[in-house]
Amino acid sequence: MQLEATATDNLVLKTSARTSVWSALVGVAISLTNTIIQILMIYWILSAYGTEFNGFVRISMSVAIIGGTCEGALGVTTVILMAKPIMEKDWITANESFSTAKRKYRNKLWSGLLFVTLISILYPLEIALAPHFLQGDDIISGLTAPTQNATIHLWELGFVCFFFGFKQVVNSSIFGIYENVLEADKQNYLRRAIILFTDVVVYMLIISLLSWINFKGVYISPVLVFLPIVIYPFIRGFMIMFYVKRKYPWIKFYSDFNDHNLVRKSSKLFFSSLGINILMNADIIILLVVLGTSGLKTTSMLSIYMIVGINIRIIMLNFIVSFREYFVSQILKEGRIEWKTYTNYELYTYIVAAFSFVMISILTPFVATGLFGNVIAKDFNETEVSAIYQAQALKYIFSGQEFSILFGLSTSAIIIVQGQYVLVQAKGVEKRTTKWLNLIAIWYLITASLTLVLLYFFAFKSGTVDNWISRMIRYFYIIKLIFIMFAYFFLWSFTWTHITYNSSLKNVIPNFIFLLVPIISTSIFINYGLSKFALINITSEVVGEKIKVDVGAISIPTIISVLAITAITSLPICIILPLIFRPKIGLNIIVNLPIVKQIVQKNSSKLKIARFIDAGINAEEEADQNNQIIKSLYDQIEENNEAIDNESYFEKRYKYKNTPKVYTLKASEKPTNNAKSKK
Repeated sequence: MQLEATATDNLVLKTSARTSVWSALVGVAISLTNTIIQILMIYWILSAYGTEFNGFVRISMSVAIIGGTCEGALGVTTVILMAKPIMEKDWITANESFSTAKRKYRNKLWSGLLFVTLISILYPLEIALAPHFLQGDDIISGLTAPTQNATIHLWELGFVCFFFGFKQVVNSSIFGIYENVLEADKQNYLRRAIILFTDVVVYMLIISLLSWINFKGVYISPVLVFLPIVIYPFIRGFMIMFYVKRKYPWIKFYSDFNDHNLVRKSSKLFFSSLGINILMNADIIILLVVLGTSGLKTTSMLSIYMIVGINIRIIMLNFIVSFREYFVSQILKEGRIEWKTYTNYELYTYIVAAFSFVMISILTPFVATGLFGNVIAKDFNETEVSAIYQAQALKYIFSGQEFSILFGLSTSAIIIVQGQYVLVQAKGVEKRTTKWLNLIAIWYLITASLTLVLLYFFAFKSGTVDNWISRMIRYFYIIKLIFIMFAYFFLWSFTWTHITYNSSLKNVIPNFIFLLVPIISTSIFINYGLSKFALINITSEVVGEKIKVDVGAISIPTIISVLAITAITSLPICIILPLIFRPKIGLNIIVNLPIVKQIVQKNSSKLKIARFIDAGINAEEEADQNNQIIKSLYDQIEENNEAIDNESYFEKRYKYKNTPKVYTLKASEKPTNNAKSKK
């Protein structure tokens, strides 16, 4: 039995590794495709409908994602609870989770559609009424598009907002359960391939319509342009559902099945991740509510900046995946981790956070300005004088050194918070951190909103002070950074108490120095040295009654020089510094980098084969014999499973078995409490 288990485990590991490779490759393809689609979408939306409408679309997508947060928690729980039953071919348990999750998904359909409908009505109304109540201006009837100076009416905005929400709700409520089945059976690469195909078909159709508007110079209502979003969930969902029903014929819905464990765990997961999600993703929504109509162009510019910055953050997080997996396995195996092991992990996350800060604070402004600067400037030209504050915000976001530093700091803080939260999840004690993280998130929302509103009315005199939008953005990111660090220190203290043993202050200060040195040195370099190598030049001025914005071109040599500067700046302070002061850890970091790790493993395999040859062992024959043994055992296991799956097997074994009797203990037969044993 032990030999059979070992053979099965080896085969499962090989299959899992193969599917993981495919999933990773498809995941990379999806990430690259989505990045290209986002860049093309933003570029053509800016050209066809202007900066304000692009901000509206970004907010609509963010609201749709928030609306699907609860379904996301249900999906993660369903995948976790169905993975083991599917692997063990326990159809009853798997169908129990499947039926419960499908019923909960369907129950959320109408409430989700109601939420989306309300948002699609209230959000355009907020755009129309906010200038009247905040600044005393006239009520807005719509947004102005640069194409033939057409007006995008409020009802059109409402439909576009509804389309994005409808896509999210229908996809999760009707087809989400079938995607969970593929994820639970380690077929996520297939799911991702279908998503990739659907993204290309639907969004390329929208991009084609947008580009046709720009080339022909004719106005088409955004309702018609974004209408393909409605068919997106059905193309994606029916393809996945058809495959699941063909591949898993035993998956069926039973109305009387109910998995209370799934219901309880999905609710816990939703509330446990709520605080972290608010701290990371509430930027645009808070600024939109506080800034009112001025927030449309501002959030549009921020969303462009965030697309570049967040993609860099995602890439950087991949560098610590292998390190995370090791420490998570240690916690699962031993319950806690040694303090020395934790400080090594902490150093890893600090180095990645510092490297992310260098990349984002130096590189993002040049990439964002090079891609979208001229398009946004064109949208500002020939606008009314009242838009001068938004033009100042454009200069602050894209060319201001202060904003790139603040945004880089907030991104690095998110990385170290996620690093701590991974350990909490591995320990399985998210519930014990939920209360405080949610309280920090609530106080963050209250403090940020209240502070910005008070600044708007009293310090900035209802938006009449020079550079008031830029200053609001500055204070907002300072507040966000403070509360993210509150969350980090809370998680750090929780790790000290509940996740590590032999906790001490050893290596805490050196690790923190390795985080601060790159950040401080890079900030000094950005403020005093970067302009000598590369400069982003954005000017805004009032000419008569109109605004003129000019964005200096970002050339290819400039981008190359910035990349070189980033590499020269980041490598010494992020890698060489730990290598000098903590050589073992620094060397371990270099060895575990993806490319270096593959080279080391390949060389170790060659050395192992060389030792076999020296000992007179034929490694190829040994490997062939092991493979033959594993294959024969696996074939035997498969035959047994096929016999068990056969319905006649159950009929022969259980058809003539008597139903077990159930005995009920009567009251007269219950033992009395006062009965005493005799000696």
